[in-house]
Amino acid sequence: MADESQKVGDLMKQIQGMLALNPEIGPRMEGFWKTQDGILEETEAFSKAWFERRHDAARTALEAVRKANGNGSDPSAAMQAMVEWQQQSFRRMAEDMQQWIELCSHCAARMTQAEIEAGKDSADDTAKRAKSSAGTTKATPV
Repeated sequence: MADESQKVGDLMKQIQGMLALNPEIGPRMEGFWKTQDGILEETEAFSKAWFERRHDAARTALEAVRKANGNGSDPSAAMQAMVEWQQQSFRRMAEDMQQWIELCSHCAARMTQAEIEAGKDSADDTAKRAKSSAGTTKATPV
């Protein structure tokens, strides 16, 4: 256990060293994880709605079966119950597709926005460092 703890400590020191060498990594990592969290929220909402539609499909299928069995002597009523269920299922599938496209679009927008912000932050940091180093160093030509 102590050996594992030592390995984790060594890894953290290496990561800190990388961050110290490249100050642009920190903001990019933060942006990545914020974006990841947002995408997970979007995916969770999509999944919840998808499962609700699947539960609705199961409940309405059960209803259709009951209607079809309850009208055993009337085949047209049984067929009508199944047609209604199928129509509802097509609507659910259309909602699935629409929400899937929205999910992909929102996630792509989040990633694009994160990249734009990271690029802007990196450019701002580089400009600040360049301005700071230009004003503090007195170089002598060699």
